[in-house]
Amino acid sequence: MTRITLRFALSGPEAQADLLREFAMHDGVEIRPAVQAGAPVIEVETFDTVTTAWDVRATVGMFDDAAVELDGQE
Repeated sequence: MTRITLRFALSGPEAQADLLREFAMHDGVEIRPAVQAGAPVIEVETFDTVTTAWDVRATVGMFDDAAVELDGQE
């Protein structure tokens, strides 16, 4: 099955740490922390299906309502 990487700019390092812990418990998900323009970013690689992409977005939103999905998905 193909995979997709979703990238999110986060409101702070606390949200990044919380999301790293949360996604570590999800099967089939790879997560990478990053920094872009001095702001914490999280990259989430998952299966390329509508439901899994929306699950990732919903989870990020539950932990950080100020998160912004970045363009350039792979």
